[in-house]
Amino acid sequence: MPSPNLAAPHVAAAQNQKEVTINDATDALDLAMTASLSVDCSAGGSITVTAPQARRNVRLSLTGTPAADVTLVLPAVPRLLLIRNSTLRQVSVRNATGATAALAAGSESVFYSSGGGVTVAGLSTAAAAQVYDFGMLTFPTPGASETLGKVIIPRAVILPANLTGAVGHVDANPAADFVIDVTRNGFSVGTITISPAGAFTFTTPGGAPVVLVAGDVVRFVAPSIADPTIAGIALTIAGSLA
Repeated sequence: MPSPNLAAPHVAAAQNQKEVTINDATDALDLAMTASLSVDCSAGGSITVTAPQARRNVRLSLTGTPAADVTLVLPAVPRLLLIRNSTLRQVSVRNATGATAALAAGSESVFYSSGGGVTVAGLSTAAAAQVYDFGMLTFPTPGASETLGKVIIPRAVILPANLTGAVGHVDANPAADFVIDVTRNGFSVGTITISPAGAFTFTTPGGAPVVLVAGDVVRFVAPSIADPTIAGIALTIAGSLA
């Protein structure tokens, strides 16, 4: 018979090689108190943690870039677990039935799973964002579809939804809306629109964050129709290390 919650093995009466069972039980307790498991949440939706995974790990590190919020389903095993949400989405933590607890993106908290519900057992700690800003600068009036700037990303970076925090300045305003395409490896990941009044508007596809990885090439590309009046464009994108 194993132990009731962690399923650590028990020594049976008159058992031979008791040291094998005792060592297995010690290892089970060691893992339950110290081990960490990476849980890939890229698929999104409902992600299930198995009973052996919950019993043999004290920490669950949620990774990946799901397209929507995630539900993390814990097994019916009474257990304290430290869960870190490294995704960009809200995570709901629950069992098959009972109470559900929430874990915000970039946060880490202790949860108690009773088997019939999940509650927060410790204060949530938000991960401290490490700033990683970059941008571009060009003074001459750009030509049609001209590359205004180019940045090679050396490490994983998160750009916030609609490039929140980005800033820009222009010395000579355009005659009409001037839309700069922000591309990653040739594919659009955002736009920067400069109005005839010199106002800047930033967007990302679907208003979602953008994740860049080491080696990505980011370009700022002028519109396909040249504007003869715009000049002196400066941009800074506010990002953070992933």
